[in-house]
Amino acid sequence: MNARSQTFNLTVESRQLKDAVSCLFHTILLHRSVGKFQYSTEGNYKVGSIGIEEVNCEFIDLTYVRVNSPELKRAVQAEIDAFCNDAEERLRTAEKTDGCGTLRHAESSSSLPFLAFPLQVIEARITLEFYQKRKRQWFQPEEQLIWEIWQFNFEVVKLTDNDHFERMRETVADSLSNKVLTICCAINKPQYLPKMPVRTELPNIFDNSFSDCQPYLFRVSGHSPAVGLKQSQSTAILPSLSSAKELIKNTLFF
Repeated sequence: MNARSQTFNLTVESRQLKDAVSCLFHTILLHRSVGKFQYSTEGNYKVGSIGIEEVNCEFIDLTYVRVNSPELKRAVQAEIDAFCNDAEERLRTAEKTDGCGTLRHAESSSSLPFLAFPLQVIEARITLEFYQKRKRQWFQPEEQLIWEIWQFNFEVVKLTDNDHFERMRETVADSLSNKVLTICCAINKPQYLPKMPVRTELPNIFDNSFSDCQPYLFRVSGHSPAVGLKQSQSTAILPSLSSAKELIKNTLFF
């Protein structure tokens, strides 16, 4: 199976990293989750509904929508926290070593032209993958077939000037809303999704460990930030924040 892949690049201030990853991951999971299955027979079922909630970012001027599931939120947040903590630790180490390792001085990032002075930057990567399980011969381990990959490459900068940070709240919000709109457009194109399962096959397609929703099986990789950013494969016309939010609400179901 050839997994489809999307790659995005984004520059953020270190305090914004958690907001950015949370927004991106929950936008995707909103479109990759369904209500709980209720089977009457092996092949007959009803699918329950899922709730949604709006979330205001703490350090970015942006509001996004996610599945209203405390259990899913905790599971995703644990992965995001580990990634962000690793990135923050690398920033602290980089500051102490003053340019050693992966720390580099960069004349202002192309996405942040108002930072017209040298700044220290680290690069971090995190990936959200969706997969399905397939049984093999009894003596072989279960196979996990990845069918969708979302990769996010971040340039993470550290700022001390409040004026520059306030400008980044707006700049990153515009860039992030662009990414959200692109995700919504990509995720609603006619494309492969695993076939809805019979009762015995449900755990091979969906994560049924949550009591209030069922996302497709997913996993997160990238707790250790990696060096080397790839060019983004996704571009789109920048929408207003309200337009991006409206599109999300209009594309909740696939």
